[in-house]
Amino acid sequence: MQEVARLSKSDTGPLDARKLLREYGIQVIVERHLPHTYLDGAAIMVDKLKPVIGLTLRYDRIDSFWFTLMHELAHVALHLENEDDIYYDDLDVDAEDDPREREANQFAGEALIPFDIWEKSVARHLRSPQAAELLANQIGIHPAIVAGRMQHEFKAYQLLRNLVGNRQVRRLFPEVNWR
Repeated sequence: MQEVARLSKSDTGPLDARKLLREYGIQVIVERHLPHTYLDGAAIMVDKLKPVIGLTLRYDRIDSFWFTLMHELAHVALHLENEDDIYYDDLDVDAEDDPREREANQFAGEALIPFDIWEKSVARHLRSPQAAELLANQIGIHPAIVAGRMQHEFKAYQLLRNLVGNRQVRRLFPEVNWR
């Protein structure tokens, strides 16, 4: 998963990740967000050892894309065992009551920004674009991912809004009818 996360540095990172995961036998499907729902992603085992990840790009942001993808990959790695296993995710909902969702969040977070590195990072304390960029460069990921983590940790979603990559992901998937 960290190999996938490092693809985030590229402008075509989401496409590169989809291609790499396909090589590992994991299909990633991007669809338009379903109106009147809060669906961000899904992980499904359609056939033995044939996982499918669905992403809606409800939030057209780089940080959201990568966390959602990693969260669904965590379900694939940790929870998908049978053809009947399906996870539908609204990542705005607190995962406190669901141990599998909590585990997927933790696994995804660790894959993107390892806990020990986060704990020692300036970005954990200093709310600045420079702190986000420094940590991103240190671990080889897109600064939007660090900015999103900072927003989440500080519960300050206006913080670093210009760094999370607004309107940067959907354009990579012109085959999807976004209207």
